[in-house]
Amino acid sequence: MALDAPVLRTADLLVFPVLTRDRQAMADLVRSALGPLRQARGGVQPLLETLVAYFDSGCVAAEAARRLSLSVRAFTYRLERIHQYTGADPSDPLHRYTLQTAVIGARLLDWPTRPL
Repeated sequence: MALDAPVLRTADLLVFPVLTRDRQAMADLVRSALGPLRQARGGVQPLLETLVAYFDSGCVAAEAARRLSLSVRAFTYRLERIHQYTGADPSDPLHRYTLQTAVIGARLLDWPTRPL
């Protein structure tokens, strides 16, 4: 029985050059992985803060919600919105790695405050 292979996206492959501190690759990753969050009502910042809290709490939604003074329901709703906008599921290990690397890149590049 053959298993379906996971689909790799361009953003998934951009993670590796980012790790070598390639600024342009990092900007490309942030743009492709997190750029769709610009469409969100309320802007990028709340959803970016959601990802930061999620990753900083070891991907424990209850702890991340507490850090942001949100209910777990409100927090998981934000994670669902991130998934809807980006197509990347923060709870999926491959997507999580890409998103986490993009969040690190956004912090280093001061995005979205500074344009890429």
